[in-house]
Amino acid sequence: MPAPADTAHPGDTRTLGFLRVTTHRGAARPIVHTPEAVARPYLLLGLHTTGRAALDRRGTTDVCRPDDLFLCDGAEPFALHQSEDFVLHLVRIPRHALALTDRQVGALTDRPPFADGPVAPLLGGLLRQLAAAPHQSSATALRLSGSITELIALLAAAEDLGPGSKDHGREHGREREALVRRLRAHIDAHLWDRNLTPASVAAAQHISLRYLHRLFEDQGSTVGRWIQHRRLEEARRELARPGRGDITVAAVARRWGFASASHFSRSFRAAYGIAPSDWRDGRTRPSGQTAGSLDV
Repeated sequence: MPAPADTAHPGDTRTLGFLRVTTHRGAARPIVHTPEAVARPYLLLGLHTTGRAALDRRGTTDVCRPDDLFLCDGAEPFALHQSEDFVLHLVRIPRHALALTDRQVGALTDRPPFADGPVAPLLGGLLRQLAAAPHQSSATALRLSGSITELIALLAAAEDLGPGSKDHGREHGREREALVRRLRAHIDAHLWDRNLTPASVAAAQHISLRYLHRLFEDQGSTVGRWIQHRRLEEARRELARPGRGDITVAAVARRWGFASASHFSRSFRAAYGIAPSDWRDGRTRPSGQTAGSLDV
C-alpha cells in the first residue's frame, strides 16, 4: 500500500517486520498524507531528523524541529510543510499491534512534536540507527519492529497518558488509576489461565462487573480486548526469543491462555499481519508470498 502521498517525490519505502518505513528527504516542499480505505487501521510515527517544518493536522499547526517525534492517525489527513532541506522518516504501524487504549492513542496523536522525556530519545535513536542501516535480516527486522511498538507503549505510560476522567476530581481520578493498575497487574499474573474472564477479574478486586467494564470503557477499551492484547504481546515475545525455533505454536498458545492453536494463529495474524510460525522462524512473509503483498 502506498505511503503518505507525495507524488512528485514518493520517498524510499521498505518493510521492517510488520512495519512499513518510508524516508523522505530533499529540498523544502510539503509532505501530504491523504487517508485511504484500508482493512487494518494504522498509525504513522514520524521522526524529523533534519530541518524545520510546520505540522498541520486536526485544524492546528505545530512546529516540528530536528529530532522531533510525532504520531498521527492514518485515517486522518495531515501535512508537513518543510521550510528547508530535510530528512523525515515515517513508520506505518498496524493499530492492532499496539496494546494501547483508544484514550492513549488519542492523547499521543494529539500531542505536538516532541523530543523530550525518558522514552522519546530511545525511540528516536533506534529509528535513526535503522535508517542508517536499513538492510536487516528477516529475524532481526521482526525483533526490531516489536521493539518499536513496545517503546511506543512505554512512551504512553511514561507520559502518564493512561486512564482517568476529566469528569472526576483529581483525588478520585488517582484512586481510579491505582485501581486500574491493580486490575492490569492481576490480568498480567493470570494470562496463562484460560478461565481468566471479566467476571473473575472483578471478583478478585472485589468490585462489580459493571464497574469493571466502566473503568475500561473510560479508557476507550474493553476488558476482553485488553486481555487479548496482553496475551498476544507475551506470546510474541516468547516466540521471538533466540533459540526458540523448536517450540510449537500450540505450546505457546496453551502457555498464554488461548483456547486453541487455531484461535491463537488467527488472532496473531489479525494483530501483526503475519503467522506466529513465520514470526518464530524470522520470516517476514510466508514462503511464496511476494514482497509487495504484505498487508500492514
